[in-house]
Amino acid sequence: MTARARTSPAFDWTWQQQAACRGTELMLFFRTEGERAGARDARERRAQQVCGRCPVREPCLAYALSRPEKYGTWGGLNEDERASERRRRSRQSAGGVELPPSKRLCCACNEVKAVTDFYGHKAACKACVRARQRQLRRRKKAQAS
Repeated sequence: MTARARTSPAFDWTWQQQAACRGTELMLFFRTEGERAGARDARERRAQQVCGRCPVREPCLAYALSRPEKYGTWGGLNEDERASERRRRSRQSAGGVELPPSKRLCCACNEVKAVTDFYGHKAACKACVRARQRQLRRRKKAQAS
């Protein structure tokens, strides 16, 4: 049985070479345990100032929004701002219709449905989850024989 690497979209990582944060103290962009709200706000403002003058802010933000990056300042947005931006983009891809909390855009079939499960940190409807499970069972069965 061979181990398969987890597949992910190909990213051009060269943008990191031109990033304004390159060489900057990493803790400026990530909260520390026990950090108080005032200190966090000041740290995030300083991090966002660095991002504001960054020539590769857009690719950085695109990377963070396409991944489950839950922590830190990426592309000038903190955790809460990125979550808000993901929701906004999800609504836009659903035709600009405000979706009820129980319905989301399925990442596999791109239809607005009740989401029952997540895989790869993306929302999937029940039918797509079942199809994926069948696909994995068939693959496992084929590898076993």
